[in-house]
Amino acid sequence: MLKLSISAIICLMILSACTKTVDNNAAQNNSASLWPLKTGNVWVYQDSSFDANGNTIDSYSDSSFISNQTTNSNGITLYAYNDALGWFGASGYVGVDGSNNSLYSMDSINTSSYLFFSLTPSGGILNDSTGEFSNSNSAESDMLYGFKTTFNINGYTCYKNLENVTDVDGNVIYANVYYVSPGIGVVRIEEYSLNPNSPTYSLYLDYSQTLKSYKLN
Repeated sequence: MLKLSISAIICLMILSACTKTVDNNAAQNNSASLWPLKTGNVWVYQDSSFDANGNTIDSYSDSSFISNQTTNSNGITLYAYNDALGWFGASGYVGVDGSNNSLYSMDSINTSSYLFFSLTPSGGILNDSTGEFSNSNSAESDMLYGFKTTFNINGYTCYKNLENVTDVDGNVIYANVYYVSPGIGVVRIEEYSLNPNSPTYSLYLDYSQTLKSYKLN
């Protein structure tokens, strides 16, 4: 699932301003890892897309797995993650930082990595609905919010991040919600877009990816 390019651009600016030197030593197959990234690990998701009226347009099973290819970006080891039918795509890479607090992604081997989930979002203290990273000099802003509390998603105890993209007037025009369960990984992703049927800046759920099962080596 393609994300707005502003997310990658803004996150790249943040990463370049604060280059990590600690290699990824957290992405191991153990109960403490934010996302166990070991060759052969498999996650099966239910992917669904919806129209602005809440009707399901499409729904299908999506099998994702870690292959044996790796790359390094900003001191983070990223692992090839084949999610051909889902959010991350067939040629994406994902990684966990050395502090085991943040998740990074690359859309392909030829792109730069960007932050998409953190237990301690850069640029702010993790509060109930604050804690954010942003580019205040941009006409549009992309802000990542963390939450202290955990959430139960289909029986998994998850941490939650909310990503809001706003226009120059501060209107939220796009949003993503990420749920991650340590020791398991990404449990659910929700994408919200502007409702074309609404005269106001209201969003609707247009896509979701929810974990059905997984197998860790």
